Amino acid sequence: MLLRLFFFLFILLIGLSSAVAQPEKYSLSSDSTVNRLAGAHKVYYATRIEKRPKIDGRLNDVCWETGIWSGGFIQQVPNQGKKPSQDTEIKLLFDNSNLYVGFKCYDKGPGKIRPILSRRDKMAGDIAGIAIDSYHDKQTAYEFNVAASGQKVDLVHLGAYLWDFNWDAVWDGKAQVYDSIWTSEIQIPFSQIRFSPGKEQVWGMHVWRWIDRLSEEDQWKLIPIDAPSMVYLFGELRGIEGIKPKVNYEFLPYVNSRFSPNTDLKNKMSYGYGLNGKVGLNSGFTLDYAINPDFGQVEADPAVLNLTSYEIFNEEKRPFFLEGNTILDFSFGEDMLYYSRRIGHAPSYFPGLDDNQTMNISENTPILSALKLTGKTKNGLSVGVLQSFTAKENAIIYTNDSKSKMAIEPFTSFIVGRIKQDFDKGNTVVGGMVTSTYRNINDTHLEFLSNSSLAGGIDFQHNWKKRKYFIDFKGFFTEIRGDEKSISKLQYSPVHNYQRIDAGHLEYDTLKSSLSGWGGSLQGGKRSGKLRIIGSLNWRTPGVDLNDVGYLAQADVIKQMVNVTYKVSQPKGIIQSYFVEFEQEHNWNYGNETTLDRFKIHGFTQFKNLWNVHLNLKGYINYFDTRELSGNPNIFLGPNLLFSGPKLFKDDCFRDVELFVQTNQAKDLFIGVGPRLRYIEDQISKSSSFTAFIRWQISDRFSISSRTVFDHSIDNHEYIKNTRYLVGKIDRNTISSTFRLEYFVSPEISLQYYGNPYASIGKFDDFREVADADNKSLALRYNKLEKTLMANNTYILENDEPTKYTIRNPDFNYQKFNSNLVGRWEFKPGSTFYLVWTNSRFANAGVLDQSIWKSFVNIPNVKSQNVFMVKFSYWFSL
Repeated sequence: MLLRLFFFLFILLIGLSSAVAQPEKYSLSSDSTVNRLAGAHKVYYATRIEKRPKIDGRLNDVCWETGIWSGGFIQQVPNQGKKPSQDTEIKLLFDNSNLYVGFKCYDKGPGKIRPILSRRDKMAGDIAGIAIDSYHDKQTAYEFNVAASGQKVDLVHLGAYLWDFNWDAVWDGKAQVYDSIWTSEIQIPFSQIRFSPGKEQVWGMHVWRWIDRLSEEDQWKLIPIDAPSMVYLFGELRGIEGIKPKVNYEFLPYVNSRFSPNTDLKNKMSYGYGLNGKVGLNSGFTLDYAINPDFGQVEADPAVLNLTSYEIFNEEKRPFFLEGNTILDFSFGEDMLYYSRRIGHAPSYFPGLDDNQTMNISENTPILSALKLTGKTKNGLSVGVLQSFTAKENAIIYTNDSKSKMAIEPFTSFIVGRIKQDFDKGNTVVGGMVTSTYRNINDTHLEFLSNSSLAGGIDFQHNWKKRKYFIDFKGFFTEIRGDEKSISKLQYSPVHNYQRIDAGHLEYDTLKSSLSGWGGSLQGGKRSGKLRIIGSLNWRTPGVDLNDVGYLAQADVIKQMVNVTYKVSQPKGIIQSYFVEFEQEHNWNYGNETTLDRFKIHGFTQFKNLWNVHLNLKGYINYFDTRELSGNPNIFLGPNLLFSGPKLFKDDCFRDVELFVQTNQAKDLFIGVGPRLRYIEDQISKSSSFTAFIRWQISDRFSISSRTVFDHSIDNHEYIKNTRYLVGKIDRNTISSTFRLEYFVSPEISLQYYGNPYASIGKFDDFREVADADNKSLALRYNKLEKTLMANNTYILENDEPTKYTIRNPDFNYQKFNSNLVGRWEFKPGSTFYLVWTNSRFANAGVLDQSIWKSFVNIPNVKSQNVFMVKFSYWFSL
């Protein structure tokens, strides 16, 4: 209760301090030179041309003789406010259709320019770019960058140092490297950015250059390192007149072919075709559409063996859902109202088969069509609407020479709507969102799925004192309706756990036909300067659920958090920069049970040689897991850090320590290594891991990188699946590795390999029955069970009482491998040809007969599944 009171007092103090702090003048930095440069009003006037340049990076077209080259760049890092080590100049031209940007990046070190080729949207080597706030809303911007190698990087600024690198526009850019200068040329079609109609355009503009070998960033108009966000400090771009918004049609048809030689089915070859596209309704709004879309991912999700009760969150990688996704964002902490990977997810039902049956089942539910309207008006109103239909999906079951169908996913409709209004140059934003899911369920065996769901939310954000202080509120509700089976299943899920026998505030009702709830988040504080303080409160009632078209990890939880950070960015002695972060978190549920008290200290230091060190110290005083026993009693997992009796930071009290050291990333050989150790107060549970990362830039075109994690853990409280009251001690070893090999013929032609081998073995012992789940004494919390291993690989567990349990041996030897070899050719902007080989392997043996190392190196002996794919897509516009 004291911690909760402290949180609300903290929010009140933040409000009072912001009201009285610096009433007349606000300083972005303690350095007056930095304040002067950041506060300067810098404007560039673009020049109209009649004949467009050839985009080759040479800047030798006649049009580049007109207009003004602008220099005067300022160093941001490492020496903020100082003159750059190298000079840079920029020029902007335009015609009715495009904006043209030219860069001259001088370099006094012949042969030291780093033209590193890499994947699109990956920053590598020397690079220069421009960001355009075309709405001039001081919040969002489109950024276009070209590396010295000619590689393109585009992204969207989301505000407060958040970026979306998944946004891919259709534009052109080239570069040329000479002895003491490299130049680049960029062509940005006006159809690819959104702006309000008007006689003259006034846009925000940010121009920057990165000198890789020096880790130096130079900026046309300085944005201080400790500024709370970037876009509101942009300079201005003027002079663009007479460009008229028009309806623009873009088409991206595709065809593909897929060959699966290892499948048991007769038809090993499949084909696909479809159309993605967009209509630029005007300069502010775009309609994206997809007919029989190809939502394949070139790179598979990471391999992982999930032994927790929580769903794994995977990032979106499908092109249609990435376009304009920022407008549809409504996230709060780890949860979100709209999670696009729900659309086209894996089928929900998996039929059981007899010994004489085989089955053809789709990995994903096919998407019939999808429409998305997104945009923003000149008055600051953002609108986003998405409608998608997924087909009823059937599994084909083969029995000897006959075949039959069984429904595994019903026809489903998804609707998402989002609206936001900006006020006061983006300092205040008010918005709302509504989502809806409807399933047409006609099969009895699919009645475990809900029929419909509705969710809605409102959000409010306000910034003041030049965005030094902020407050952010989000509130939402959900309602799900369906058959009694579906609502019972929902109550029983790990998200809710209504069946918990020790939760007096929860009631598991098998007759319910609906489930509803609400939640929200409140965050505020000071987010710039050396000292930064942010407090937050998140809450989810027991009945709230977002998982039809959103993402919710856990209901019935209230989380309070305070974060204090001290950050210094000015070099001194051997130190380039450093920060120290302290974080406190307190969680409880709607039954007023404390479930977590956590503290964290995080330190980071970067040295003048550009090596850096991370140190993390974390711990939990009270940790009651309401999900560990899958709906059975709350179980006490004990304190495992920081406090021992009344003393704080006693030397032997740290139980979770993580250290990570990295070398200079600008070098051809880059290495990062570090251990992590964790100990629990029960003197039994513990874990240790070691992470190693290496990247070798063999040449400007060829690189190899790998990240490997070795983990050993002992958990004395591992829940035995499919039982009600049993836990065991698990001794688990895991090796997980990712490996990348990249070779580039040019920025447009590449060969890339991605491999992810994963092995995990677990041995269970010391089986126990839960007696008093929340007792802090280990001896009183459990009753020990004697085990007998039977010939059929099952255990008989019993104690002095007449109770006896029979369980399958829970030991496991889990092996998984995903890999892709991708040849890619972008033969014209937006048009690509792919050649892909996918190899996957999976095994899960219940008997441990080898070490973790043998399990890992034997992954190549596991039966493989190979898929060969060819895809051709062609972009054009009208």
